[in-house]
Amino acid sequence: MKEPSPEEEDHMRPDTDKEQLMAVLHEEAQDEAASKTSEVQPAVMEQEAETRNGPQQDKVEAPKQEEKEITFQNTEGGSIFPNEDINPEQELRAHLECLQTDDSTQPPQTTCPVQKKVAIPSLEESVTLAEPSIQETTSPVWEQTQIPSIEESITPAEFTAEVTECWDEYIAPAADEMHCGESSNLIFTSLLSDTRLKLSGEHAMQTGWHFPAGPGLAEEVQCLLGQFPAVSYYPPIELTVPFEVMWRVWVEVDESASAALIPLPFTKPWMDFTVMSYNILAQDLLEANQELYIHCPLEVLDWSYRCSLLLEEIRKWAPDILCLQEVQENHYHEQLFPFLSQMGYTCVYKRRTGTKTDGCATCYRSSCFSEISVTTLEFFRPETELLDRHNVGIVVLLQPVVTRGSEVKAKGPPLCVANTHLLFNPRRGDVKLAQLAIMLAEIDSVVKSCKAKGEHCNLILCGDFNTVPHMPLYQLITTGELYFQGLPAWMISGQEDMSHRVYGHRLFAPLWPSCLGITDNCQYTTAKETFESQSQKPGKYQYSHDFLLQLRFCPATCVRPLDLELIPGVTDNTPDASRENQPYDKSFRPTISHQLDLESVYTHILPGSGNPEVTTLHSEVGATVDYIFYTPRRYHLTADQKACGDFESKGLKLIASLSLLSEDVVWSMRGLPNHIFPSDHLSLLAKFQLDLNAA
Repeated sequence: MKEPSPEEEDHMRPDTDKEQLMAVLHEEAQDEAASKTSEVQPAVMEQEAETRNGPQQDKVEAPKQEEKEITFQNTEGGSIFPNEDINPEQELRAHLECLQTDDSTQPPQTTCPVQKKVAIPSLEESVTLAEPSIQETTSPVWEQTQIPSIEESITPAEFTAEVTECWDEYIAPAADEMHCGESSNLIFTSLLSDTRLKLSGEHAMQTGWHFPAGPGLAEEVQCLLGQFPAVSYYPPIELTVPFEVMWRVWVEVDESASAALIPLPFTKPWMDFTVMSYNILAQDLLEANQELYIHCPLEVLDWSYRCSLLLEEIRKWAPDILCLQEVQENHYHEQLFPFLSQMGYTCVYKRRTGTKTDGCATCYRSSCFSEISVTTLEFFRPETELLDRHNVGIVVLLQPVVTRGSEVKAKGPPLCVANTHLLFNPRRGDVKLAQLAIMLAEIDSVVKSCKAKGEHCNLILCGDFNTVPHMPLYQLITTGELYFQGLPAWMISGQEDMSHRVYGHRLFAPLWPSCLGITDNCQYTTAKETFESQSQKPGKYQYSHDFLLQLRFCPATCVRPLDLELIPGVTDNTPDASRENQPYDKSFRPTISHQLDLESVYTHILPGSGNPEVTTLHSEVGATVDYIFYTPRRYHLTADQKACGDFESKGLKLIASLSLLSEDVVWSMRGLPNHIFPSDHLSLLAKFQLDLNAA
């Protein structure tokens, strides 16, 4: 609205303004009463009747072409509707009382108990009461209603002190448009195009709304400001934490480095297949170690609930080869085996020795692989004190095939799939090394059998190895060699830091006795040596004749005892100096090695964040202990093969792996198990590619 100039303020008087205002309102009220019958449509009259008898209106009727209407309302706490029977003179007196209230220094507690619809001149006259800036010269009456001071400026559109409702269609006035600095009124402004609501500058300073209510509007009701939205008729939308499902996606392997090594054209057929390794947490072990799962809701620890999630996860990823650990025997026969058989899997199960009820299971799709051989391993050896733990393993030799109907179209090189679960005890790294040596010796035996037939054998080694990445046991698998002399036993797996223990157990050669039949190269000894070691009668010391002969030239035996009786031809022999430095048997060197080329599918660090991956988590620890190792693809090329494009590739090509999660992300899901993952381990899944040969 236009601020009055100083000259206009000098000529304005409050009494004169009120008299002129009464005259204007009286004239407008008479015009409205005369034109009400002809202008109001039946639908409008019906709506007004509903308004008087029902709840407050939710919408303001849009003005027509010839006439604009302004609805004067009470404070925003309620709504006062027009009364058709009120005398115009009574209305004028009520409006004057409102003006007197606004002139006072105290904020208004009650407002005028009526509201009136005032007719506005037609479009041709271009006159508005609330927007004099459109054409101020065409409305002399508007200029006559200006009052002396800015603080007391009242427009005809402000006869009531407050507006009863907050409507959606309004705009907050800019700083230069704000007026009535001490007033907290809301103004209904009638524009030519639409009806908008304007907020005054002090709206946010109010503590509550006061409005009349009850019979005859004789009572006063107060509502706190917080019960009404500040800028909208509708209540504000509460901010909620977005629900995010923590799931896992395929991560493809970058082939830019290896692509440069592949000669073109590459025309050989290939076969893609997926491998899953999963420790599914035996229910008996869960119930025996409940202190590890106190953070979990009780329902996620129930086997029926976990089993349904487990089967759904296997169905979702549908791996071609499935290696499971901690498979409880009764659950395998009652639920897992029927389900997997129905999906087309052939399964091999090996229960742990001793009193434990769980074991390992290796399953493969019979439509993709044919079985060549199966070997089950028991790591418990009663004749060896070191191997007194009841862990097991499975080694399966498969033949990849591509069939069309009943006809075999192509075959791939043999694939050796090994599955195991090593000892958990973090302090017994020596036992873990011995168990791993048995597993590697059996794999080496399978590889040699394939080589004897002129075939290259690809390897996949899966399982729960109970060792963290880059520790000695992990290094033995990935690098093929480990020097263990003097290493603390706990350091082999690195599951726990026990460096504070001064007198910890350390490893020295020989790590295991020769009767085990395994060398330090993780290979079986020859058949003759194995037969001799097994044919010996068990005694107190169990030293073989070969072992005693190895001690003939050690420094201690080269010194003649002083009390040794000289017997010609018997005790007078002098050791041969040329054989004095002959080394001991290789199986007892302080180094363990193997000839298998193995590499981990996972890098153990999440890309982007750099946080370590975890494959298991419970109340005590979160770490990576599960792995999928494989023989990576190697290209063996000669000059002639490079020229003709015919070459031989050995090994498996890693295409993608299923992403793992970091420890903080898993804890944000309340740890493991939870409502998404049914075990305290995450499943590992990798996709490989191997070359095929035409059948």
